[in-house]
Amino acid sequence: MLLALALPALPIGCSADEKPSAPPSPPAPTRQPEPRAHLKEVHGDVKLKRATGDEWLAAKESLPLFENDKVRTAAGASARVIFPNGGMVNLGEDALIAISETRLRPGQERTDLTVIKGQVDAALETPATQSLSVSTPAATVQAGREIVFR
Repeated sequence: MLLALALPALPIGCSADEKPSAPPSPPAPTRQPEPRAHLKEVHGDVKLKRATGDEWLAAKESLPLFENDKVRTAAGASARVIFPNGGMVNLGEDALIAISETRLRPGQERTDLTVIKGQVDAALETPATQSLSVSTPAATVQAGREIVFR
């Protein structure tokens, strides 16, 4: 009488007592940060410094801006920063700003910006549901309705 046994194939180097390990799972995809704003209407010598970099790069139309990125305008230059919530900030010449880390508030679209140097002109599309916080080395101004700063 012949007896046949069917055994599962074992990987080389495994004994019958060991269970083969499962193949490694692929690494989880890294989550890309969401842009906080985009550059528009770039005129003249406008530079961008990424939070993750050390070099100032030539800024171009429609570039996304992320938390802690910096934008600098030279003499005679200007740029517009458009936020996803519809707000915008116009940078005049010789300005330096940083896109700040935003602390979200339920029910209100908020934008945080730090003006390190120069003058900015900001506008909110729907002030009733939007908030803009502009910090400087000396003060922080928060607007949730139409306010003009000079």
